[in-house]
Amino acid sequence: MESRSLYVGNTTEMRLPRHDTSLSLPAEQPREALARDEALLEQINSGSSAEPLVRWWVAASPAVVVGLGLSHRLDSVVDLERCRGAGVAVLQRKAGGGALLLDAHMLCGAICLPTSAVSADLTASYRWLGERLASALRTTGVPDARRVEVLEARADVAELRNRDDPIARLLLSTCYGALSPHEVIINHQKGKLVGLAQVRRRRAALFQFGILLRDQSPLAGYLRVPDEAARAQLSIELRARTVGLESLTPRSASEVAAAVAGATPCAQ
Repeated sequence: MESRSLYVGNTTEMRLPRHDTSLSLPAEQPREALARDEALLEQINSGSSAEPLVRWWVAASPAVVVGLGLSHRLDSVVDLERCRGAGVAVLQRKAGGGALLLDAHMLCGAICLPTSAVSADLTASYRWLGERLASALRTTGVPDARRVEVLEARADVAELRNRDDPIARLLLSTCYGALSPHEVIINHQKGKLVGLAQVRRRRAALFQFGILLRDQSPLAGYLRVPDEAARAQLSIELRARTVGLESLTPRSASEVAAAVAGATPCAQ
């Protein structure tokens, strides 16, 4: 089945990394891009489309994005003043998940499907997407990409909770700092490469995902920490826990992205 990409409004075409491939993605402002992702829900929910709707894009400017569950304690996780000073937007999305740095070093995707096509179990519903993305990455130059098992993710979270230190608590408040079931990591180092999030409506399920082109250590510069020593340590741990395509394959990021974008989006 051929996926359909829907782009709304004016965007600037951008190549990643602007050579070696015909793939061209819209560079969108993060606020508008997230709204366009979420708008796919209404098209499925209203019955105006029965086919999966797919979007791929990159951020035209940086933003720190937090999931719905962090909205009540946003200022305890994100250093709003540092973000304002650096000209970095702070955005909230309707999907769950922790804080992440959204910039040109992340390939963003969204797939919206009827809920009848995915598992009613929220955790299990991610499995098909994790498998598809990991498989596509393996066949396009990232042989160690694999899906995270449920027990593996729970063990990682439990280990962080048992540490009971400020850095561990911050890692648990980020999207890429801790493992979640069915996301994609690199086997030999367990660095997270793909983060997943989801929004559900009665008839529609929106899956949002980010494939890193570099690690997420720069996020440490925008989170609230006790002191600069803690910020440095957070950066070190985020670098150890995340990985980008740039360090994994000699192929251009856009070559890999083109192959991944061509993966069939249908959930089975």
